[in-house]
Amino acid sequence: MISTDPEDESMLTDSGMSNEFWSMEFDGSCSSFGSGVRVVLIPPHGKVIPSYFKLEFQNMNNTAEYEDLLLGLAEARRLQIKNLKVRGDAELIVKQVRGLFAVKNERLRHYRNRVWDEIEAFDVFSIEAVPREFKSKDDSLVVSTALLVPHPDFTTDTYRVELIYRPSVPNNSES
Repeated sequence: MISTDPEDESMLTDSGMSNEFWSMEFDGSCSSFGSGVRVVLIPPHGKVIPSYFKLEFQNMNNTAEYEDLLLGLAEARRLQIKNLKVRGDAELIVKQVRGLFAVKNERLRHYRNRVWDEIEAFDVFSIEAVPREFKSKDDSLVVSTALLVPHPDFTTDTYRVELIYRPSVPNNSES
């Protein structure tokens, strides 16, 4: 279920599930140099889990953002996270997922529908947009990922880039 208010925790079940939320931040970028995406999962307690992906197929900025969101949701499901607050700087994507904006582009509609399918695995899910001006360092990390050039902040024990060769939504890449 999608919460329109990221602070609304009233949807928690009484089935003994922890009411602690994980957070996820996603950021994608597409340029003539390539596409890179970054997901950060933040547990209620413990170490932050960053993931970096280079998209090795044709796409546009909005599809890169959707790919990023889907890769993060897949990782959250793999970790069996049940309560998730998502933040990203892709306001269009966030508003489409929340159902506030219509999705006119068929390709993006396929992505949005896939996201809706994925979030059914969560007991509580919220998503919000964060202003881009607060993400300048994150953007440089994503560009470094797209170029496969290490960023000065990366260390060998914390930085790994996974190459993704196919879109999350089959037959949905740019031609």
